[in-house]
Amino acid sequence: MTMPIDQQIAELKAELANSCLTPRERSDAQRELEFLTAQDRGEAETAYFAEVESWAVIHDVELAALPF
Repeated sequence: MTMPIDQQIAELKAELANSCLTPRERSDAQRELEFLTAQDRGEAETAYFAEVESWAVIHDVELAALPF
């Protein structure tokens, strides 16, 4: 079982705050943090658009009656 993305992001931020990282470890952690942040944002956007689409299905008659 994998950790939730927000927990992974928090752990990477804590790791980056560690001053004992080598430049390569810091670079790898930063790259992974950027990837997870983008993935987390993508999941939030997917959830938002799914909600909008479900709203549009419920209100399809009202939307069809709009004059534009």
